[in-house]
Amino acid sequence: MTITMADSQDAGIRPVQFLWLEITGKCQLECGHCYADSGPAGTHGRMRLPDWLRVIDEAARLGVRTVQFIGGEPTLHPDLPDLIPAAKRAGLAIEVFSNLVHITDELWDTFLRCDVGRRPPTTVTIPASTAPSPAGRRIPARAPTS
Repeated sequence: MTITMADSQDAGIRPVQFLWLEITGKCQLECGHCYADSGPAGTHGRMRLPDWLRVIDEAARLGVRTVQFIGGEPTLHPDLPDLIPAAKRAGLAIEVFSNLVHITDELWDTFLRCDVGRRPPTTVTIPASTAPSPAGRRIPARAPTS
């Protein structure tokens, strides 16, 4: 069954305009405050590139205007350089919620070419774990679980 924007409007449902896509649970950090409980042992999950591309296309058809790639650390996902241009082709504004630790030249080029973060709303987030504290110390990682 395919649901269209017209179907949702007929049912009196406000269309979703912002979509978070949690593309990975992998992260190179182990921050104690992490909402996603991500870390180096995380995985990219079961969805593959065709699955994510279908989600992006369907979201755009349903009226989503902005997509934010999140994780874990989305820049560690091998398909991010393909997902971002797909979102741009679908007419979506694009944000990447990153700790900025793993940004390759290829990703920077993709960000620039696809206007990542350039259309409203623009969000720049620096996680506390990667920003120095006032005393110049890093916030400690979460304790390992047994």
